Amino acid sequence: MVARTVLIDTDTGVDDGLAVIYALGRSELDVVGLTTVFGNTEVEQVTRNTAVILERLGRNDIPLAQGAAKGLLGTPLFWPEIHGADGFGNSGLRPSEVTLDERGAAQLIVDLSKRYAGELEVIALGPLTNVAIALLLDPSAAGRIKRVVWMGGAVGWPGNVSPLAEADVAHDPEAGQIVIESGVPVTLVPLDVTDDTLFREADLERVRKSDTPAAELVAAVAPHYMEFYSHRLGEYACAMHSPLTVGVVALPHLVTRAESYPMAIELAPGLCRGATVADRRRRPGELAETLMRAPLVEVVEVVDRDGFIADFVATVSSMAAPSSAEAER
Repeated sequence: MVARTVLIDTDTGVDDGLAVIYALGRSELDVVGLTTVFGNTEVEQVTRNTAVILERLGRNDIPLAQGAAKGLLGTPLFWPEIHGADGFGNSGLRPSEVTLDERGAAQLIVDLSKRYAGELEVIALGPLTNVAIALLLDPSAAGRIKRVVWMGGAVGWPGNVSPLAEADVAHDPEAGQIVIESGVPVTLVPLDVTDDTLFREADLERVRKSDTPAAELVAAVAPHYMEFYSHRLGEYACAMHSPLTVGVVALPHLVTRAESYPMAIELAPGLCRGATVADRRRRPGELAETLMRAPLVEVVEVVDRDGFIADFVATVSSMAAPSSAEAER
């Protein structure tokens, strides 16, 4: 089996941290870079949270680059009640040190797109600011990146920060639109499939039975997030937004239905700003001329939720930290 070459662009809060942990445990993925972006918390804290994961799992061999502290326009907003004051479930975890790639996030994306031309897939778990800046720095990167798989948007589902907008889109709608219009293939993993993909108390208990470094991380950061969600869900559980996005790349069979639609992001101020507008009409013949003229975006619509959760639990429960020799390769 040839592993898929991926760069993960992340705003590491709780579910994003779980996603990074999961990605590092899947043999189907070769993670060649990690870039951080504001989103669930300030970018400096996002970077520290990501560094904790790399350190605890013995993967400081992976380049880590810090990126955008805010969107292309506007001022960032944070909701510490969701992911905790540290953005990491109030776990109190801190890395012993943070070693950053001096190129920065956008340049690292450009450079890796050259090194792995036609192979690199970007798994984007937060706002697309870093990816957009990379494409503005080097528009030809759109032809080298195999695809961007983005946890973002709400297509036929309510938003989570406004009636129509999902947080990762709302943080930087302009960046999302730049990426969609760039020509790079985009796969969207929206709230439509992530909101009901739940990690429950019984799943957490299964993870706690393992003493792997990955399982210990999950057990440390997940409870705060699950407690927040319990008030909305009526049970002690949380939605696995970002981990499912990793699962879509690592295990494509988890996707049982995906469709491509013309799509644009609403950029105008007001209640609809940040909405992911997909034209899902089906019109034959000459009526097709009335369809929205916009790039096609693949939208994941149905997934095997139970299969994904089972694989997530099994993966983090069986991951062993690599030996020092492996970590230094």
